[in-house]
Amino acid sequence: MKQLTIFRMFSLLATLALVAMLTATISMSTVQASEPQGESDQAPSTEPRAVVTALIDAMQANDAERIRSLFDANASQAYGDGPAKSGAAFFSWLDSDIINRQGRVENAQLAVDGNQVVVTGQYRSRGYTSAANFLMTVENGRITSWRMRY
Repeated sequence: MKQLTIFRMFSLLATLALVAMLTATISMSTVQASEPQGESDQAPSTEPRAVVTALIDAMQANDAERIRSLFDANASQAYGDGPAKSGAAFFSWLDSDIINRQGRVENAQLAVDGNQVVVTGQYRSRGYTSAANFLMTVENGRITSWRMRY
């Protein structure tokens, strides 16, 4: 009986040691996975070309959170010379006309002049295709204006 009790104690200790080792291994993996890799620990570029390129990439991936994050809180949008919508109305348009319809620019070409970026290429979304000719203004690393020029 005494041998059986000692065996159970050793078995329990071995199990506890195994659990402790597994916990330590999982903790190490979690810490390593959450550490920045490569250049990701650097701040994103605020250069107009880089900001608009990030938008084109986010649209291609239909990454709604990333798309929204690239715009200023008071960003505006307009078609041609029409009236602009801004702020909450802009973000409502962005969600309904770009994100929900999976809008993207294929074969995008960017021309930069100061803080303005002209995007040309082929715009596609669910049920719609058109030549892209967008004028975007970037200030402080965020897009403040998106004008569709036709």
